[in-house]
Amino acid sequence: MNLYSIIISKNIIQFGGNFLFFFLVLVIMLDPTNTVLHLKDVFFVLLVGYNIVFFKPDFRYLFHIGVIYFVIALCFIIAEIQGNRVYYDEVIAVCKSFAPLVLLLWIRHYNVIRLTMIPSIITCIILVILYILCSSESAIEIVVFNFMKKHDDMIMMSRRYFLGVKLFGMYYKSLVCLMFAMFTYFYMFFNEMKKHGILWKIGIIIAIAFLSFAFLVSGTRSSMLLPFFMLGFVSYCSISRLRHAKYYFYPILCFFGVLFLLFVAILAMEKTEASNLIKYTHLTAYANLFTEHPLYLLFGQGPGTMFYSKGIDRYMIVTEWTYLEMIRNYGVFCILMLCVILLPIRVFWKQRSNNYTFGIMGTYIAYLFIAGTNPLLISSTGMLMVLSAYSYMEQIQKTTQTKITY
Repeated sequence: MNLYSIIISKNIIQFGGNFLFFFLVLVIMLDPTNTVLHLKDVFFVLLVGYNIVFFKPDFRYLFHIGVIYFVIALCFIIAEIQGNRVYYDEVIAVCKSFAPLVLLLWIRHYNVIRLTMIPSIITCIILVILYILCSSESAIEIVVFNFMKKHDDMIMMSRRYFLGVKLFGMYYKSLVCLMFAMFTYFYMFFNEMKKHGILWKIGIIIAIAFLSFAFLVSGTRSSMLLPFFMLGFVSYCSISRLRHAKYYFYPILCFFGVLFLLFVAILAMEKTEASNLIKYTHLTAYANLFTEHPLYLLFGQGPGTMFYSKGIDRYMIVTEWTYLEMIRNYGVFCILMLCVILLPIRVFWKQRSNNYTFGIMGTYIAYLFIAGTNPLLISSTGMLMVLSAYSYMEQIQKTTQTKITY
């Protein structure tokens, strides 16, 4: 077989992998609860099988995957020893939520951020169409609302008050895993518009418009503020390294940054917002739990266990305080899980002189911050973000030819 045939063969194999990964990403974004299309497991199994056949695995990442499941198994055993009631279905659900990390074994073969670009736009188009239809006709809103309720609230619909203003929101549960795509489109708008023709420019502007609209109508504080954060952050990445930028850009950025943080604080402390009251009551419940059972801070209560919260006056398995939930479930062992999730940031920091890499690092940190007050991290959408971060980390390795020290 000559060199040309080998190259063609490799390209075809890579295309097949990209094809399956693309549709896995699309299915995760369109159907995060896996209750409508029922294709998430199908494409995941197909992709893993394809990788086993055609690509050599990177066994370094066996350690990372093993750490996650070791912590789950260990804390499950400790929970049984403590006599805590464990709901086995929930333990299986947690294991399944981390399952996409198996793809770390072949992540070096994929540019996951690039594969999320088109699915992100498709997801936003669907959301925008539904939002316009529901806003224009109450009968359509009722039909869509009932459909979503029957399918595990794939899109959460609500009418909420922010600073006394009533807003209709439609929050797609996969919305936050569009963040890398959103940053990339903004970055392209600021840095590559002069390099391309008019059609390309129009396409980028339309993509930004759809993404921004989807976040603005989500009805959640963090998601609604994200386009403004992204605009300011990408501006910083693009302009801050220009000559004399510190004399005119930094003061403006600091001014708007303070206003942004002040607005976030006002929204977070708004006493008339029901979700705020529930969240803060959950904090009291965690404090009571750890006071009554201090050993949970060390060994955890165990995955699949419940605790009582006055926030909604019932026992709960999971709340929106993701990192407190990890402490409750896994104790100090959750640090091992967080090390796996946070590892790419260390690599990004070393290459922060590159504007795009610095932006990807900031976007990933912003996602992890948002995930701290929403049950987003331990899910297929959360793992898609982690895979995207590791994928870009591998792209840096290929480009710089530097070894990553674990």
